Amino acid sequence: MNIAITILLGIVGFIALLLIIALFLKKEHYVKREIVINAPTQKVFDFLKLLKNQDKFNKWAKTDPNRKWEYKGTDGTVGFIIAWNGNKNAGEGEKEIMNLIEGKRIETQIRFVKPMSMTNEFRHYEISYEFIHSNGGE
Repeated sequence: MNIAITILLGIVGFIALLLIIALFLKKEHYVKREIVINAPTQKVFDFLKLLKNQDKFNKWAKTDPNRKWEYKGTDGTVGFIIAWNGNKNAGEGEKEIMNLIEGKRIETQIRFVKPMSMTNEFRHYEISYEFIHSNGGE
């Protein structure tokens, strides 16, 4: 009986420790990736600001070839929305252009609906592209 109580208290203590640690973790995360493209900056910017083009290299866009797409607005402008609805791997959601700084920055927001419906506080993810001239760019 003492062993069972000791094991139970150990499990409860471990769970309590995890919850206490979770209180002090950051609520936001930042991921940064870099790639060098040997092309003029404006040419790359003009390609990426069109959300329809981004799906040419988006691995998640390829998970369901029968995915249904809906477009609202003018692609490459602030407020344009590309929405999708697909199988369980592709899910359902939308991506919106929130801000454009010509030739320098693209900010988008992704809102997921399925397979995981999230509260407003957590369902917005910002993705931005920053364009920096290098020796190969113009």
